[in-house]
Amino acid sequence: PRTEDEKSVWHRRERAYGTFSRTVQLPFRVDPERVEARFANGLLEVELHRPEADRPKKIQIKG
Repeated sequence: PRTEDEKSVWHRRERAYGTFSRTVQLPFRVDPERVEARFANGLLEVELHRPEADRPKKIQIKG
């Protein structure tokens, strides 16, 4: 599992037993080809990535 020094951002932390389902609304679009999910030691981690077109871009200022 990740440690706190890895600067993880928690959006939801829960504990449950048995079969369940959860739906969450996200404040941004997600690239479905880059979604990753892992389940280990009772912890489900879901990693979501924004599409490249939605990511902020750095613009060099000339002057």
